Amino acid sequence: MKNNSVVYLAFKYLRGRKARGLSHAHYLSLAGISLGVMALICVSSVMNGFRTDIRNRIVGTFSEIRLSNNDGSPIANYPLLLKQIEAKGFHASPVIRNELLLKRGYVVIPSLSFGVDLPRQQSVSGTLHKTELRGDEVMQGIVAGNLDETAFNDGGIVLGAGLAAKLGAYLGDDIQVLSPMFNVPTAFGMIPKVRFLKVLAIFTAGMPEYDQSYSYIPFAEAAFFASGSDAADYIEIKTPAFARSQYYLRQLRSQLPDYQLEDWSSFDSSLFAAVSFEKFIMFVIMLFMFIIASFNLTGNLLKAISQKKRELGLLKALGLSDRDLQSLFMIQSLILCSLGIGLGLGIGSILLLIQQQFGIVKLGMGDAGAITLPVKLMIWDYLLIVGVAYTLTVLSVIIPLKRIGKINAVELIKRTA
Repeated sequence: MKNNSVVYLAFKYLRGRKARGLSHAHYLSLAGISLGVMALICVSSVMNGFRTDIRNRIVGTFSEIRLSNNDGSPIANYPLLLKQIEAKGFHASPVIRNELLLKRGYVVIPSLSFGVDLPRQQSVSGTLHKTELRGDEVMQGIVAGNLDETAFNDGGIVLGAGLAAKLGAYLGDDIQVLSPMFNVPTAFGMIPKVRFLKVLAIFTAGMPEYDQSYSYIPFAEAAFFASGSDAADYIEIKTPAFARSQYYLRQLRSQLPDYQLEDWSSFDSSLFAAVSFEKFIMFVIMLFMFIIASFNLTGNLLKAISQKKRELGLLKALGLSDRDLQSLFMIQSLILCSLGIGLGLGIGSILLLIQQQFGIVKLGMGDAGAITLPVKLMIWDYLLIVGVAYTLTVLSVIIPLKRIGKINAVELIKRTA
């Protein structure tokens, strides 16, 4: 019976003198909690969207897993490794990575050039597939020209869109490719290795920094620039299901213990770490909004306890203990918190679903055009926000509840009499 009376009084204090709804004093606390929760879920979901978007761009440009020697040396036995990896149901492609200079006319631009086996590389990466730009979405793949294996192996080159623009290169143009090392002896001194390659296609990786520096050349041409070595620098691996890439990574590590295997997050580790850290920082910043709302809740409870001292003293005299009175205000705070969480998550989820469905908010990406603000809702964010909200609410009412123990029922009744 006593517990029922405590719950009844909690609702009574929430309503005040109103027959329905909340008293005016509690609406500000409710609004603060709702805005804080809405900000937290929106920021978390947007940062999840950015993380997923960047992951898709990195994986689409490279692959999901990369295999290399532990000491960083070239892999001489890569054909045998390719057979072992493909026998396990994966797609694999050897890559020779060179830092080269591309020259057209008087323009010289450095490029990170990847020597690839075209059919194999197309099986692990999306950048060497024909694609179409749909609306204002940034897509990955060949945006100009066509790739033919024979023409590519006979001296072709594929340029990133930004790199082609810097060079002023068009389809069919001959590009002079030079090694930055002067290591070819001649009668006139040391000169760099040089090749003339024809521009067969132009691609976009969906990442401006990649488009401005990346190029693809035949594996044999890359071996020529790599001191004539036919060894691969690393092997890119595509798994049967990206959602289980971590499982496949552990499987490959156990089966190929003599090699270093990395997942996609290490391909551009600084970018991935920056996005993950930014999500943490933004979450902490938005959390301060909720903390401010909890301060308002603390102030309201202190005010309520001060104004209702006589009532609380009378309730003590009628048999309610300090714990019962503390439960009264704790229940009141948790009801406000629950309403605020429900409103905040509800409004935030509706806004996020609208953005996800219609893409109202756009973001510019420089030369790469504009993209829709990415959004991804995750159940773990909802659980984390609910847990944090209730924890801060409980902590915010501890100080006001301690004041209840200082109320002297006998003294208050004497003063009233």
